[in-house]
Amino acid sequence: MALIFLDGKDIDTARLSGMLYQNPHLDVYSTPPTCQEIEEIFDELYESDYEEVLVCTAASVLSQAHENFSKVIPKYVGKMNIYLYDSKTININEGALAFEANLMMQEGKSMLDIIHRLNALRANNAFIMSLSDLSVLIQRKKLSAPAGFFANLLNIKPILWIDDDGYVVVKEKVRKFERVMHHMADIVVGQTTNRNAFIYMVDTSIGLHTHEFKRLLANEYGLHDIPVIPISTVALANHGPTGVGLGVYYGEIPRIFEYLK
Repeated sequence: MALIFLDGKDIDTARLSGMLYQNPHLDVYSTPPTCQEIEEIFDELYESDYEEVLVCTAASVLSQAHENFSKVIPKYVGKMNIYLYDSKTININEGALAFEANLMMQEGKSMLDIIHRLNALRANNAFIMSLSDLSVLIQRKKLSAPAGFFANLLNIKPILWIDDDGYVVVKEKVRKFERVMHHMADIVVGQTTNRNAFIYMVDTSIGLHTHEFKRLLANEYGLHDIPVIPISTVALANHGPTGVGLGVYYGEIPRIFEYLK
């Protein structure tokens, strides 16, 4: 019997991480909002006299949400001006762009100005992560069983990168997770040379590697008090609870991070 949870209401990162950690073979998957659910949201906005709406979605290559919104939006032509923005990213980065857009709309900025700002922020960030256990990736068929078997056997861990189009790509393959953390730190620190930057960690809330990674960043890179942000439940459903990520914005920084320092 399937159990259905609404993200942010019935389930959160900590609870799902615990469930997956205690039962690695738990069959978990995520679904985007349906077209009917999207219509209900837009109907409510229209009835509340909204005239302009910006929808910021997770990377369209990773989520069907963007496609579902694009199917519904034409029904509201002549009623509301609805703009669909592909964030081409996931997790806190998607939220950071949506938060920035909301602030700018409250400030009376034009939609063109908002889109330009979001594009600039998106172009000046990097996010990488890795997993100490590839079992869930194999189970979800994100990694072939033979490749996963030999990776686990040889203790090879992928460093995953969100590219400019929103795809999750393998940047490097490194043996031993301690070396993985060094590589991730080198990549991110290399992005910040002589530039204003905000560095953050992303964690599954289990904390398997969080304290070790924070010590490494402080002791070997001089990066103290790095904020730790929970990964999204959608990402957890796809790769499991054993990951840790490192992200950076350089140059202009989304204002959401003022609340996360």
